[in-house]
Amino acid sequence: MFIIDRMFWFFPGVKRGIMRFQLFAVLFVFPLVAIAGGLSFSHYGLLDTPSASLLKHTEIAISASGTAYSLEDSSGASNMNVAVAGYLEVGLFSRGQIGGTYLGEAGFSGTARGLLLNETISRPGISLGIENIIGEENYEFYRNPDDSLYHYPNAQNFSIYGLISKDFSYFISLPVCLNIGFGTGRFVQSADAVDGFENPVPGLFGSLQVHPTINSEIMLEWDGRDLNAGGAFNLNKHFSVMAAASELEHLFISSDSTANGQDVMQYAKFSVALQVTLGPFLNRTALDPYERLRYTDDDEALELLREYRARVREEILEMESTIH
Repeated sequence: MFIIDRMFWFFPGVKRGIMRFQLFAVLFVFPLVAIAGGLSFSHYGLLDTPSASLLKHTEIAISASGTAYSLEDSSGASNMNVAVAGYLEVGLFSRGQIGGTYLGEAGFSGTARGLLLNETISRPGISLGIENIIGEENYEFYRNPDDSLYHYPNAQNFSIYGLISKDFSYFISLPVCLNIGFGTGRFVQSADAVDGFENPVPGLFGSLQVHPTINSEIMLEWDGRDLNAGGAFNLNKHFSVMAAASELEHLFISSDSTANGQDVMQYAKFSVALQVTLGPFLNRTALDPYERLRYTDDDEALELLREYRARVREEILEMESTIH
């Protein structure tokens, strides 16, 4: 039985609240994904932001994605375009992860991340990482008509970030995970960017994950520059399908004198992706299983039930002491 369902034995009111939240998500978030169409799923993580969750030792994740977007040509006509992306990541000792990203016309770059503090039931996880390890500063999926990469005022390569993640599924029995991070490079919104929302703290990004079921996930994020929404569904332990709508702020603002119909970064985009997870191929390192926070780990559920049993015993002893 799913761990969250076990917790609802003790918090039946929470279950009703989550059912209402799921209904809200279906009515609000998924329509956004359907009508809309950054480049999601080009890096390992959520939509376009990283997470503190790492692959197990010698576990491999491979992803391929396609992103559709509309762009005006010199005559003002709108044309549909598709950008392809993907990544390959390998977990190392359950504390680190290295890999590479493919970003269409821009080619390949490297990635690396490490876990500073493992997440527990009551403590958040903290990780550091670097993306777009490449000499090209304008690392972007789109090439201009002159065959140059899309130019950003700030360099996109060697984007360093720090991230704090907390899953509240065990802590307060809600299947919600909050991620807050700060980064350089691609996480920083340019001062002269034409976006619907201005980031008050350049480099700050964050995301909210909701798990309606053990196999599904709904995500809403601010990647430092744009607002993205999407979802993922695990077909089994090896295959996951994902969909997202990125740069949603452009759906809520009207065109003005600063808008440029030929600017690829001023359009909402729609992405679909498939992720394949293989392994682990070697035995994982001997980490304390109670220090790992995974939905599939029964050890976590057992530990939680032990805590509840200890509390009940204390209450029984208190009641007995008052009787005598």
